[in-house]
Amino acid sequence: MAGQSRIKKYRRLVQTAVFLMMFIIPLLNMFEIYFIKGTFYSIDVGSAAAADPIAVFQAAMSSKSVNVYMALSVVIPILLMLLAGRVWCSWMCPYHFIAEGVSFIKKKLGMKKSFPVYSPAAKRRTENQRLIILVCFIALAGVAGIPLLNLISAPGVISSQALVLVKFRYVTFELVFILALITAEFVLFPFFWCRLFCPTGTFLSLFKTERGMHLKRTAESCSMCGSCRKVCPMGLDPVTDGSSLLCHNCGDCIDACPDNRKKETLRFISGRQNFPS
Repeated sequence: MAGQSRIKKYRRLVQTAVFLMMFIIPLLNMFEIYFIKGTFYSIDVGSAAAADPIAVFQAAMSSKSVNVYMALSVVIPILLMLLAGRVWCSWMCPYHFIAEGVSFIKKKLGMKKSFPVYSPAAKRRTENQRLIILVCFIALAGVAGIPLLNLISAPGVISSQALVLVKFRYVTFELVFILALITAEFVLFPFFWCRLFCPTGTFLSLFKTERGMHLKRTAESCSMCGSCRKVCPMGLDPVTDGSSLLCHNCGDCIDACPDNRKKETLRFISGRQNFPS
């Protein structure tokens, strides 16, 4: 449907709810309500369990075994990835929510956003760099026999710090890592961690397919104005890069597209549908 999209409004509601749940869950547990418990490393809701796939992968490497519980705990996140793309990153990840807050503050303070200049070659380098970093850390974790990637999992660290803060009224040294990332968000370009390094996002992107939800230009009416490219937090050209492993389906480009106000031009689709190029 043509007209102004409101994807960001709904995304912000989901982000806020997920962020608040990090504090509400341990609070419920303090009152001995255990229907839901855990952090973003692993969370249980009733009899259903969902775990960070990369945390489970590292645990399997360390123990050299996989049990049924471990296998079942990754079904939900991987299924979400296959069906809806990397929506975890842009719709639920607490670090991405914080990074967007930093970007908003920088805008209010008149600080330049300084996004990297887009080019197809830069996009390929970024995709390759992320994969190389992921492989290197997995190899180190295998050699060390400890889940090293858990130490730099921003959503896992943030949620575990929220639990410790609510239950025990203090935070641990792990919070320094998050504060360092937030400081870097102010100094460097926006979403630098999400775009260049995040191991969780990189690992999840390996399950992205064109059969799941992804971005697509669906009409010849696209004016190629570049409005979508200017707002993309991952430094992509949404017109051509909707299937990129970097795209996390935030929908900002759809909201920003002026052509969508006249005719649906840029939108999310599922499956391999053919549209005018």
